[in-house]
Amino acid sequence: MSKSKIFLSVICLLLPSIQSNLLAQERPPNIVYILIDDLGWKDLGCYGSEFYETPNIDKLRAQGMKFTAAYSASPVCSPSRASILTGKNPAHIGFTGHITAIGKHRFPEEGRIIPPEDYMHVFLEEKMIPEILLQSGYTSASIGKWHVGEEEKYFPLNQGFALNIAGYEHGSPPTYWGPYESEKSWNPVIKNLDNRAEGQYLTNRLTSEAINFMEESKGEPFFLYLSHYAVHTPLEAPDSLMKKYELKLKGQNEQKNATYAAMIENMDWNVGRLLKSLDSLGLDSNTIVILGSDNGGEGRVTNNAPLREGKGYIYEGGIRVPLLVKWPGKVKPNSTSDVPVITDDMLPTIIDMAGINHFDQDIDGFSMVPLLTGEGEWNRDKLCWYYPHYSPQAKMPGYAIRMGDYKLVEYYDPPSVELFDLSKDIGETNDLSEVEVEKVKEMKTSFKEWLMDFNPILHTENPNYNPNYRSN
Repeated sequence: MSKSKIFLSVICLLLPSIQSNLLAQERPPNIVYILIDDLGWKDLGCYGSEFYETPNIDKLRAQGMKFTAAYSASPVCSPSRASILTGKNPAHIGFTGHITAIGKHRFPEEGRIIPPEDYMHVFLEEKMIPEILLQSGYTSASIGKWHVGEEEKYFPLNQGFALNIAGYEHGSPPTYWGPYESEKSWNPVIKNLDNRAEGQYLTNRLTSEAINFMEESKGEPFFLYLSHYAVHTPLEAPDSLMKKYELKLKGQNEQKNATYAAMIENMDWNVGRLLKSLDSLGLDSNTIVILGSDNGGEGRVTNNAPLREGKGYIYEGGIRVPLLVKWPGKVKPNSTSDVPVITDDMLPTIIDMAGINHFDQDIDGFSMVPLLTGEGEWNRDKLCWYYPHYSPQAKMPGYAIRMGDYKLVEYYDPPSVELFDLSKDIGETNDLSEVEVEKVKEMKTSFKEWLMDFNPILHTENPNYNPNYRSN
């Protein structure tokens, strides 16, 4: 065979690969956002757990950046999810409390405050991530938990998503087992989910739906918002995994719930399924994968130590969350960032990653691309949380502000002020408020200025307040 024919043969063999690489360079990256419900900051091996087994998520961590000081914008789910999707803080959009089964915020009749009469949805005028991504030809799917609108007109299909599977008003499924029905009058069945097979496990089903979406959308850039119900209650998991962790619980004191541990391992297995599918579809090199949580771990089922408390609290255990970002060719593998970030930052980060430089929306978050790539500036002087609600877990409404390493926590009921230096005291055990009085004043003033910038819906004093109601 002549040299020219050999050369042509080699070119023909390489052409599909060359075309594929050129196509990947020309089109924006696919973006997969895996949001795990109620996953605690230390519930992963790569965050220090020696009890939970998460090899696939740990592998994802090794391929990208781990954030050690990532925060949710709220210690409960609905507000933090709204912040992810809009880039706005919950105080800015009047959505500081979570959607409840009774359609309003619960509070004690004799409590010190009355929570804000805020909204239980994001107004359609607010542009969510998929609506902005349409500029660059993305198709988007919301698969799993929604909980960002109390009625259908505020569901994903009216917020820029082309597909909504299993997303509706409730924050937890009636059960994790198909056909996903129960006798609960307030939540009898998962909506927007067809073909409910008997005995099918929900986390497995949602992952399969996500893989199907990627297969069908591989010819165009896509945004997959895979928002799992796991590891939220009800605690239900495959029997084989539960038995494994029942045995593992014996003789240790790190963790306390075998079913929760089994749900985490099943979740990790499903993350592995998704990542393998990206590879088999030839999408791995041009797909960004983000994995995070919507708030801290539920303290009744997982031990968040060294962090204080858990879901529902504005201490670190309620708002500090795991966050991993894999961005092939852009983010250095096995890298770490200790810079504080928050869920408000997700929209501007994703839009920036997609190459969109302009969009018409006033947002509160910052693009994390400078942190991810090491290029560009990052300027933020504080993070704030306004949570004037009696959560089911804490029942302690209040606010928090972090400036540098200092964090101030003020509760409205019962009244208290605490100041911590997180660089020395991540467990928030050493209250400095009576020692650093000027710092307390500075941070209180800074928080008030931040809050008033939003013209927020505020809580009010309760005229029926009984100072002894907590002991009654």
